[in-house]
Amino acid sequence: EPPSAGAAMGCSLSSKKAAGAVETTLSPQAARAEPTLLALAQPGEQRPLSTNQFKQKVCSTKPQTVPLQVKALTYNLQWWSLYDQRSGNDGSATSLIRAAAPDVMGLQECEDVTRVMIEGGLHADYTAVQGPHSLAIVFKRAEWEMAGEGHSVVAVDMEEQFFSSRSVMWVRLVHKESKKTIFFVNHHGPLRVNSGGRHGGPATAENIVRSIHCNAMPGEGVIMVGTFNAQVGSQTIRELEGYLPRASTGVAQDGVDHFFSQLQMLGEENLGNGGSDHDALAATFVA
Repeated sequence: EPPSAGAAMGCSLSSKKAAGAVETTLSPQAARAEPTLLALAQPGEQRPLSTNQFKQKVCSTKPQTVPLQVKALTYNLQWWSLYDQRSGNDGSATSLIRAAAPDVMGLQECEDVTRVMIEGGLHADYTAVQGPHSLAIVFKRAEWEMAGEGHSVVAVDMEEQFFSSRSVMWVRLVHKESKKTIFFVNHHGPLRVNSGGRHGGPATAENIVRSIHCNAMPGEGVIMVGTFNAQVGSQTIRELEGYLPRASTGVAQDGVDHFFSQLQMLGEENLGNGGSDHDALAATFVA
């Protein structure tokens, strides 16, 4: 958990189109040196977002169409060890990613997604978006087009285990053939584990779902992945489950890596750790 730069809270901080072979985009806000902590929603500062409000917009459904399978991956790269100390470990993580061939992936502890793309030969087929706080999202360029992206600060580490503020980042992906849209969210949660960070689990969960509610469009399939630094049964996870179903959970680090989605999950797979202290996890959903 290396320290990293922060970004200001916002409903939708940027929107870009994706193009180019090894393109990596970074929102101007994501490059700021210091987080704007006062922008975080404090407990009791605003009226809570009800589950009905959230579900009426985010979990609404479109008329039945031909099903589209979407393979998503979440992977915490443990950058300080795998890349800073072991120089990529002969491409152990990227070999795993390449073999899995997901449609879209959320990477945590990824300080330089361009390095990951080039190392694994992924740049020929994937476009990457670098987010704040060592987050990144990567998607298959031939099948998907990015229609927007953004991020929000949602939490701050506890003082006694402080590394940084914590964000969610998102991309809106349009499937080129079917025109179906996926709203894909990546998150790396605050420390201590299960604390919910400085403002607690309910506030962190509220900030996450509010960011999704602000930016997702009705009828989009929402898939949220990440290292939440919160286990099943923690306040953060219990609160999130009230808004989006938890689809899958890993076993590494006592189960802090999760998938959330209102979409049906067809299958899940633990791909191994590839040299990290977290496992790469894959799940296939029907949009």
